[in-house]
Amino acid sequence: KNTMLAILVTLKCAASGYRTREANMAKKSLTGTEHFVAGYESHTFYVGVDVHKRSYHVAVRRADGRAITLVTPAAPESVVEFLHNLPVRIGAVAYESGPTGFSLARALKKAAIPVIVAAPSKIPRAVTPGAKCDRLDCLKLADYAAKGMLKPIAVPTAEEEARRTLLRRRHAVVDSARRCKQRIKGHLLFLGIEEPKELTNWHSDVAEVLLGLPMDPAALMTLESYLRELAFHKEELRRLELQLKSLVKSKELAKRMACLQSVPGVGATVATTFAMELFRPDRFTRAEEVASYLGLAPVVRQSGNKSPSGRLVPVGQTRLRSLLIEAAWMWRSRDRYAENLYHRLLGKTGVAQKAIAAVARRLAIILWRLCIEQRMYRTSMA
Repeated sequence: KNTMLAILVTLKCAASGYRTREANMAKKSLTGTEHFVAGYESHTFYVGVDVHKRSYHVAVRRADGRAITLVTPAAPESVVEFLHNLPVRIGAVAYESGPTGFSLARALKKAAIPVIVAAPSKIPRAVTPGAKCDRLDCLKLADYAAKGMLKPIAVPTAEEEARRTLLRRRHAVVDSARRCKQRIKGHLLFLGIEEPKELTNWHSDVAEVLLGLPMDPAALMTLESYLRELAFHKEELRRLELQLKSLVKSKELAKRMACLQSVPGVGATVATTFAMELFRPDRFTRAEEVASYLGLAPVVRQSGNKSPSGRLVPVGQTRLRSLLIEAAWMWRSRDRYAENLYHRLLGKTGVAQKAIAAVARRLAIILWRLCIEQRMYRTSMA
């Protein structure tokens, strides 16, 4: 008992000392920040935040280029409270988008603090690698924000983000089901068993056919495990699609979905993905912005007197881009305008993949216009 009592007293003293040190550090940081902003209250300050799961590294940049850094808990409220306590004008708070989501940006907007959420691929990077740490990262963000070198991305509302998570979960389940089918085929190949013809289109009776193949009992157990996994993915996909259908029936999305599906070849999956991934189509002012967002705008590379060449780069909404290319093939087969456009582009490029990518780009622009104008598709519109 005496030993346990001594341990408890020691732990209590240690915890008390830890809290005291934390309070002293916070008081010291606040005092240091007050001294740092003294005399510059009429100037504009810029803040860079390196966001992590457990902590935020914050850099406050003064008008003369000097900056001070500190660490706060990983809570948007702590950053908002810290900035509100500063007797200065905040030009913008900048941080990179990432796995932590947009909760910090929404909290800052709610507090009327300007915020810039920058895509990591659009942030300037040094040509040669140098030192990197959380403190340097937040300093760079504050410096770039002060110099206007960061281009903000759109921040979805909590409801829009929730819809996108459900949609992306649906796409993830589709990928899992496809990989499971590939593993079943790989299992048969490894065992030296010829694939039955039912695997070509995965008929409804494929499970019975596979279980009837001659193989070792242990190999059959492995196959049964794969089939149970595939059945789970199919059932999960069915549930997710029902939930998505109930979401798009809302007043906000119902009209938009009807306009999108009026284009020949655009089904429910493409329309749902397009509507939820763009989430606010009126934020785009030009068709080129839509094509760039979807990764369908060719990037031109030219040097000297060489002829400029353009190619698509793997950026933007990769899933939506692949769906639009699939829909472009269907659109081409069902609409004379799309068919003529495809053959004209094919005559110029001589490559079917380039021609259909250009058709998909035109399809994306048409879908964007339909969302903005809230009307049905007409062939003569393009």
